[in-house]
Amino acid sequence: MAGFADALRPDKFTGVHFKRWQVKTTLWLTALKVFHVSVGAPEGMTDEDQRKFREANTMFVGCILSVLADRLCDVYMHIDDGKTLWDALNTKFGAIDAGSELYIMESFHDYKMVNNRSVVEQAHEIQCIVKELELLKCVLPDKFVAGCMIAKLPPSWRNFATTLKHKRQEISVENLIASLDVEEKARAKDTTEKGGEVQPTANMVQRYPQNKNKGKNKPAFNKPTKTTTFKKKKFNKAELECYACGKPGHFSKECPERADRTDGYGNLPIVLSVFQSSSWWIDSGANVHVCADISLFTSYQVARDSSVLMGNGSHASVRGIGTVDLKFTSGKIVQLRNVQHVPTMNKNLVSGSLLCRDGFKVVLESNKVIVSRFGQFIGKGYECGGLFRFSLSDFCNKSVNQICASVNDDASIWHSRLCHINFGLMSRLSSMSLIPNFTVAKGSKCHSCVQSKQPRKPHKAVEERNLAPLELIHSDLCEMNGVLTKGGKRYFMTLIDDATRFCYVYLLQTKDEALDCFKIYKAEVENQLERKIKRLRSDRGGEYFPKVFDEFCEEHGIIHERTPPYSPQSNGVAERKNRTLTDLVNAMLDTAGLSKAWWGEALLTSCHVLNRVPNNNKEKTPYEEWVGRKPSLSYLRTWGCLAKVNIPIPKKRKLGPKTVDCVFLGYAQRSIAYRFLVVKSEVPDMHVDTIMESRDATFFENIFPMKDMHSIARFSSEIISESSTTDEYFEQSHEEVL
Repeated sequence: MAGFADALRPDKFTGVHFKRWQVKTTLWLTALKVFHVSVGAPEGMTDEDQRKFREANTMFVGCILSVLADRLCDVYMHIDDGKTLWDALNTKFGAIDAGSELYIMESFHDYKMVNNRSVVEQAHEIQCIVKELELLKCVLPDKFVAGCMIAKLPPSWRNFATTLKHKRQEISVENLIASLDVEEKARAKDTTEKGGEVQPTANMVQRYPQNKNKGKNKPAFNKPTKTTTFKKKKFNKAELECYACGKPGHFSKECPERADRTDGYGNLPIVLSVFQSSSWWIDSGANVHVCADISLFTSYQVARDSSVLMGNGSHASVRGIGTVDLKFTSGKIVQLRNVQHVPTMNKNLVSGSLLCRDGFKVVLESNKVIVSRFGQFIGKGYECGGLFRFSLSDFCNKSVNQICASVNDDASIWHSRLCHINFGLMSRLSSMSLIPNFTVAKGSKCHSCVQSKQPRKPHKAVEERNLAPLELIHSDLCEMNGVLTKGGKRYFMTLIDDATRFCYVYLLQTKDEALDCFKIYKAEVENQLERKIKRLRSDRGGEYFPKVFDEFCEEHGIIHERTPPYSPQSNGVAERKNRTLTDLVNAMLDTAGLSKAWWGEALLTSCHVLNRVPNNNKEKTPYEEWVGRKPSLSYLRTWGCLAKVNIPIPKKRKLGPKTVDCVFLGYAQRSIAYRFLVVKSEVPDMHVDTIMESRDATFFENIFPMKDMHSIARFSSEIISESSTTDEYFEQSHEEVL
């Protein structure tokens, strides 16, 4: 009996084919009469029974550990209870492998018999696939399997398949294989009798044709003659897949992507092209997704001061982080988040650990990799050059607009300098040589833009108007939810020229100041452009309805157009300008960390920038059309950033600091200078929370001192009295080039 048990001893379990190993181990332990330990100790045992059970348990655990591979034995050697050990192995490896099950189902579904192989052999292969499904508790009816075999017969067996389909009695798989064997032998015999491809060549001396190469037209003397000729198998390239790359249409020796293929002289290792490929490779050692081609990203965010550690110990810089969509040949799309953009990489890598963390299951077997999720098949890949490459469809996002591969930090800096305008306008500014070239990704937005801007679908555009400057002025009045500026202003008034879209902004304390601001605007623009305002378009707000306003327009020959009631779309130019300005103000305040009371400074700064940014369908900026020359944007700085401002000469001391810490608030109106808010000063004559103008400053555009200083967010009311020029500056909003 002991010799019989030794014969049943299974091979060591390495982690694969657990069902097979479990059946063999069960038979072996049953022969040793210790398998009952796997169900646990029964209740009510005597002392003698407990002693015998402990001996059986010790033998059971020893037998199990002896047929485990070393790496598995190290994991489970601390378990001394047989039932616990058996249940642990069954829980770990005995669960239904959804990925393998789906892969076997796919193999059964896609299996097609070919003419150049034995039909009976191929039928046995189908039968083996069905048996594998049965081991995974997926039992297919015998009648169904037989019908599938008939449907998978090659085209040359079509008549025979039709004959089988018309039989009235049911046919089993075994009977079907027997019928196929008889039919195949009969066909082979008929082919031999007709002198087909298989011809006997024993005891024949073949006469070689003339006019061939030298040495090839002589009989082969002293060479063994063929006694048997075997039929050479012919393979159809279109029906087979390459073992190297997994693509149909060629054999592995012809694959252009083989790792051992050389290009030139000698046996040189392959060098991947510097041009990025759209292929993706699974890497079990990587803990991040890595992409080298920026055109594969669907969304993109520029990264700063980041790097990844390579396998050789070196570091590679990360230019950005985004999202990439992988479309498998199965049609399923997997979205990879937080993909690192590393242009120096030669391959796009998918982290296996991150896939598993996101709920995916990755199975590596033979030369294939299977990806599934929650029991559903996602995609597959094949081994190529020592790595597994995913089988993907030609699916390129084409969502990135590359201007120039420069330093990506410039894009973020200029995005802040331009008051968080959209990246499309930044691309146009770059093409107009107004700002440096850099990589701009469509769909990329900073956190402040995402939080502060929520667009809606626009209304249909009206017909194009070809008007001269000042022929039509759009105007509107807007309130910032009752929040007052530091100068006590509650409203802002916009005046936009329809022809150039050049905008003036005035800050108002009450609505009745609208007429005074319009008079100032009219006098200035008519004098500067030597033209007359012809039409003014506004909504039906109360600020435009006073009788004095209409009398002023009539006196100067200005037609005052009003929109219909409850239809702000008719005044779309002014409404869109209000929305754009408020969006930019929200983003600027959020980035700088300043309180809402500073919206007046942010509004004037954003209007200053928008006048120097081109509008849609126009090649020139509003400033260029209004003034007649291109603007310079080199002086722009990030609003709300830290600035070290030089102390004025009369207030300087020989000993002590030469600068004060300030927050950049905007651009001076009547001088070539910047406006600053003093936040830290050691000079007795320069007080904190006061506003100053200066052109001598050093900017730190990545530092926002008010971001984390919540205590400074509420300033005392002394700033209003101490900076008496603030209100005057708020009331002056026209553009002046710096």
